[in-house]
Amino acid sequence: MIALVKDVVVGFFIGLANIIPGVSGGTFLLIFGIYERVIAAVNNFKPAKIKSGLGQLLKAMTAHEKKPHWHAFVTFLSDVDALFLGRLLVGAAIAIVGLSSLMKWLLLNQFTNTYALFFGLILVSIVIPFKMLTEKKMRDFLFFLIGAALTVYVTVSVNPYDKAKAKSDHYQARYEAQQNEGAGDSGTAQKFSYIGKYTGKEFIYGGGAGALAVSAMVLPGISGSLVLILLGQYFEVISAISGMKTLYLDYFLFLGIFGVGMAAGLVLFAKLVNFVFKKFFNQTMAFLIGLMAGSLYTLWPFKQSILMNQYAKSHGTIILNKGVGVYTNVNQLPESMGQFSTAFICFVIGAGIMAFFARKEAPSAA
Repeated sequence: MIALVKDVVVGFFIGLANIIPGVSGGTFLLIFGIYERVIAAVNNFKPAKIKSGLGQLLKAMTAHEKKPHWHAFVTFLSDVDALFLGRLLVGAAIAIVGLSSLMKWLLLNQFTNTYALFFGLILVSIVIPFKMLTEKKMRDFLFFLIGAALTVYVTVSVNPYDKAKAKSDHYQARYEAQQNEGAGDSGTAQKFSYIGKYTGKEFIYGGGAGALAVSAMVLPGISGSLVLILLGQYFEVISAISGMKTLYLDYFLFLGIFGVGMAAGLVLFAKLVNFVFKKFFNQTMAFLIGLMAGSLYTLWPFKQSILMNQYAKSHGTIILNKGVGVYTNVNQLPESMGQFSTAFICFVIGAGIMAFFARKEAPSAA
């Protein structure tokens, strides 16, 4: 019972790490001394073994002689350390679901201060992969530059305003079509109904983002949430998690596809990332340091904001929100000393939090 509670609590902190950009779930695995156990368990999830385990479960439920198949299925669960991983996942789910609404509110109402906190977290967290380098050579600096350039390129390419404008135009076209047909769209959708919140491209992109994010989560020093921010999917994911309380099927379908992407990434990409991490350790760490350093451009708290009349989906109804401020990817200077002062305090808090965890991290990450 004590082990169960402990693993759930550890999972809670890992979930907390994965929802806050800059705080690496892999780093928390190192802090709690379970990194190698988790990676070993993940690497045991081979397609053939999963197929065999599920086959034993099916036979245990349908065969006349159930006991041997139940025994084989229990052995499968033990081989992949499923109960341990399950307890971690329960704790992580509690943290992610419990805090998603808070994170959504902060990004909508305290964007600058939240990004300032993230900026402090990331800036100090760079020291973690830097300390993990076994040797520091100039030849590895090229990988740092590639990582930094890639992050800045993705940031410049993915403009949140363009995405918001495209989605607003999509809803506006649907709204006007409904008005022309005389159907209207003034009712409120029923629970467990599909309201058409996401397009097909958004579902596909969300699945791909899940695969890439989970690959980052297995590495100490880099945050899966940071990857989601770079891909423009962080707000979408936490909004979907927060939106589950409405019981609309759109959110569950989006998160389901995101979860399938994560599972695929865990089985496919994570093993490749782990191989590269072990085979080319210093080059990989230099690349990760570059990604994190480049992300400071993304997380610069003071962004240009554009006012727009935004069509959006709310409780199954298309509504028009006038004068909505949408942040772009264009960095600028603070608008006032007051804005700078508040953001600087949040930056210091973020830097202090990450400095605490950086000191706690186990030194033998390699």
